[in-house]
Amino acid sequence: MNDELPLVLVTGASGFVASHVVAGLVAEQKYRVRGTVRSSTSETSKLLKETFPDVELVEADLSKDDGWKEAVAGCAYVHHVASPIITLDEEPDREKMIRLPVEGIERVFGACVDAGTVKRVVLTGTSSAISSGVLGNPGVAHDHVYTSDDWTDPESPKLPPYEIGKTLAEKAAWEFVKNLEDGKKFELVVTSPVVIYGPLILNRASSSHEAVGVLLRRDFPAVPNVAAAFVDVRDVKKAHLIAMIKPEAAGKRYILCSDTVAMTEIAQVLAKEFNPQGYNVSVHRLPTFVLWFSKFFSQKAKVAYDYCGTFIRYDNSPMKNELGIEPIGIKESIIESAYSLIDKGIIPKKPGYRKQGAEE
Repeated sequence: MNDELPLVLVTGASGFVASHVVAGLVAEQKYRVRGTVRSSTSETSKLLKETFPDVELVEADLSKDDGWKEAVAGCAYVHHVASPIITLDEEPDREKMIRLPVEGIERVFGACVDAGTVKRVVLTGTSSAISSGVLGNPGVAHDHVYTSDDWTDPESPKLPPYEIGKTLAEKAAWEFVKNLEDGKKFELVVTSPVVIYGPLILNRASSSHEAVGVLLRRDFPAVPNVAAAFVDVRDVKKAHLIAMIKPEAAGKRYILCSDTVAMTEIAQVLAKEFNPQGYNVSVHRLPTFVLWFSKFFSQKAKVAYDYCGTFIRYDNSPMKNELGIEPIGIKESIIESAYSLIDKGIIPKKPGYRKQGAEE
């Protein structure tokens, strides 16, 4: 690898989004790439190294100081993608989910100042820092179209800890950069993706894929009355690479969104493609009272109920007009997500399953 090429750091490099950012940087052949992992001996980290042998891996954990100085040293750009892991199978550690993202910003950004070489940080934020004040209000219509000027109020009633933590972390990021002394300043761009679908590079799915898994496994007998905005991970990758070097992107937030769709529409896409292959995806709507009752026994049902009846819309024109990204549609994104989950062994294969593009 040419030592004169700019060095770029991707935090949480083995994650769903981060592995795509790593892949995009490697493919451009313009950069040296370094990634942080919590453990270099984990199976996912080993797979990351096998997939991208020229990528340097450094151990660093958002909850610890160790490793961040070494990770950022000599870097021209940093993609801060790492985020606390959440699961819909159990109640999250509320205090940790709120505290850790903010501490992560302090550690990573502090290391950027110490390095003295960082020109720009691209932070993977979330639309949860923009629009989550609508949660916990089943059946309420929301006519507002959210833009990058909107902010979630972390004091909003019923706001989950993940949304609180991510909102406070982004606020901390902007405040940190604002208060930097002259001579120590670096630029900040924030991407704010909605629910992210798309194919996996490694064998690690994100919480966003859970909706596809719920439908393919038929965890519910019918489809909850839930709608969600979505974006494909490959568009998130493009946004990160463009935001890293586009001069006009400095100091901006970019909502990354393709469209808002009902879960029933996702179910119909999956049913058409996978029911002939032995799956049993329901396309019928689940009555809300059934979901309300189920939330007392299932964390997944509780999360679904919190989103029940909401239809949140976002302005994605800056993503299209400023970053030049024409987003991938729901059919392609969902189908490739599902095939990827099955091929990686995350969703069981049915006897009639065939790989994508295989002849019947």
